[in-house]
Amino acid sequence: MKNQNLLDQFFLVDQNIVGDVVSTAEISDKDTVLEIGAGSGVVTRELVKRAGRVIAVEIDKKFTKDLKVIPGNVQLIFNDALKVLKDRKKYPLKFNKIVGSLPSSIVEPIMHILIKVNFEKAVFLVPLKFAFKLTSGSIFTACFNTKILKKVSRKSFTPIPKTNWAMIKLSKRAGPLKTDDLPRFLQQFVYEHPKAKAKNALVEGLIRFSKAKGKILTKNQARKILCSQNPP
Repeated sequence: MKNQNLLDQFFLVDQNIVGDVVSTAEISDKDTVLEIGAGSGVVTRELVKRAGRVIAVEIDKKFTKDLKVIPGNVQLIFNDALKVLKDRKKYPLKFNKIVGSLPSSIVEPIMHILIKVNFEKAVFLVPLKFAFKLTSGSIFTACFNTKILKKVSRKSFTPIPKTNWAMIKLSKRAGPLKTDDLPRFLQQFVYEHPKAKAKNALVEGLIRFSKAKGKILTKNQARKILCSQNPP
């Protein structure tokens, strides 16, 4: 039979994994948790038992009845999580922790957005191949501390995906003002300024990094430093 899962949705049904996700996120009543892909509320129901507030985002409105009957401090948003995280003016959400199951179609887009989002900790279930990608050399390893916690059987979801998944824990690396890791800072700065030419972004990034360290550079000085490190 042809796969009719047009929204690329796979919902967690294994209660043991639900418990693992919630406990790994170390949620307390002081936390506001953003849940990406609430589905029928299997994880949401456990989150509200511990969190001070839960913001549950779900793209499929067929789960409206299931989610609206969950008791507790829950804010429901029926929209695409990517749009919610991108449009901070329409959705000025404040949260410090994130949980969710991320299907293949949104893993990388979500990670790109989270580079610019402030949060303390995230616990995600992702397809296994993406878990390895997130922990290998990439822009993501420059911006996040990411750890694969365990492999999750594909039978933990409904409908059952084609491959196994993994549970990962993710946090932001120390900000550029608190680190001497210049290559990582420049890589992140260039990424966050996609409209600028790469060379111009590198120059500006080096100037800002130096200023944070108490040293003022002119654009010409920054260009000379970059040229000495990357000769033509």
